Amino acid sequence: MILECSGDAILSIDSDRRILSFNSAAEELTGWHRNEAIGRQCFEVLALQDDQGSSLCQIGCPMLQEIVGTYDMSGFTNTKDGRRVDVSARYSLPQPNGEAPAPVVMSLRESGRLARADSLQSTLSAVVSHELQTPISIIKAYANTLARPDVSWDEATIKDKLGAIEEESDRLSDMVGRLLYTSRMDGEPMPLNRLAIDLPKEVSRAAGRLAGLSARHEIEIDFPPRFPPVYADPEKLEDVLANLLENAIKFSPEGGAIRIKGEASGDEVVVTVSDDGIGISPRDQELVFERFYRADNTLTKTTPGIGLGLHICKLTVEALGGRMWVASSPEHGSEFAFTLPVAREASLG
Repeated sequence: MILECSGDAILSIDSDRRILSFNSAAEELTGWHRNEAIGRQCFEVLALQDDQGSSLCQIGCPMLQEIVGTYDMSGFTNTKDGRRVDVSARYSLPQPNGEAPAPVVMSLRESGRLARADSLQSTLSAVVSHELQTPISIIKAYANTLARPDVSWDEATIKDKLGAIEEESDRLSDMVGRLLYTSRMDGEPMPLNRLAIDLPKEVSRAAGRLAGLSARHEIEIDFPPRFPPVYADPEKLEDVLANLLENAIKFSPEGGAIRIKGEASGDEVVVTVSDDGIGISPRDQELVFERFYRADNTLTKTTPGIGLGLHICKLTVEALGGRMWVASSPEHGSEFAFTLPVAREASLG
């Protein structure tokens, strides 16, 4: 039972290198069901290799070298369906005692997952130390300026500096709120208030709110008549639309049209938000929805943000039963699209 609760893949192996036990994490990691794996030799199931393609099971297996104690090895295995997984393996090899040899216990962990966790921790530290520090420093600087006992500020100056403090406080609150939001989403389902929504009306409302952010951009809305209602949480949907529109404005600094288009297709609708901005490289497109990820370009480096907006958008859309993706070409704009389920009377009852 304890082995079944482990997040690591754990196998026990006899002296002939045949698998005696195989926990559920091993099933998930390798794609092999335990009924298929038990009784097979471990090198048939794992077939561990190094980066040069050499068989670690043949040239590096500690069971062939009469090693006692623990032994660590890294390499990769191909799952039953052919997917490569980088792993770290640890063998626990018992001391021979003259009786029937005790089984060897082997644990495997996906090393790529560890690397991602380390990267996430490093990124979070950078976000906290830089992005959060910036508004804090600005707030402190303006507050110290206003508190100087040797200066009498006029009303206009006081109003200006208090406005800056309020603006930076709102920015700080938004960043902290997003950090807390994504941390809650790691362990809990997203709370939703699903209703039948008039999507063109919601889009028009969101566009109207954001149209004043830039005089150089024009937001165009294109929905066919008699567009079906969608099943969604209106507050969460507004957040998704606002984030996509804000990004479209920020990352098309030369201005131009921002287009919101809706199409109905069977039991779902597709909404696209496109711009004529700087675009996204193919490499960044694969990562743009990852938590804390920000594309590596000059505009991104000078634009405030912590790389959580698109991550939250994707989480939200998926919680609502939809999908989200991006299509883009550098210097030719971006198109973010997502689906939502059509509201049916049966689903609303």
